[in-house]
Amino acid sequence: MKRRDPPDILLVEDESADIYLIQRAIKDCCPQSRVWVVSKGSYVLAFLRHEPPFTNMPTPSLILLDLNLPGLNGRTILAELRRLGEYQKIPVIIISGREKTKEEPRCLELGANAYVQKSTDFAAYFGGVQDTLRNWLGTD
Repeated sequence: MKRRDPPDILLVEDESADIYLIQRAIKDCCPQSRVWVVSKGSYVLAFLRHEPPFTNMPTPSLILLDLNLPGLNGRTILAELRRLGEYQKIPVIIISGREKTKEEPRCLELGANAYVQKSTDFAAYFGGVQDTLRNWLGTD
């Protein structure tokens, strides 16, 4: 993936522990990136459409999307953003606690580019996020 510098990453997550962990993984992989956090599903589409109060937000280079959110769920958000012209080619990585073997095919069918399963094994979870970020951001 060719990216602009610094990349703008939209993290759609409502759990503070996961937000912290994912932000740490991003900082380790791509310290120059800018991370924007939206914690409610109902705000994500407003952010992506640059509607108030998000009128001055950037178009993200990469979207990290949880499936279980207050308001709209991640599947609904994914399907809707793939209908928005400017977001059809932006990578969307699902980060979810749902079982990967069951959920990943559904998400890929809706237009996700990758799936990372949240885990109680910190090293596996952190490493999975970092590996995916390196792949999609083109960092080593």
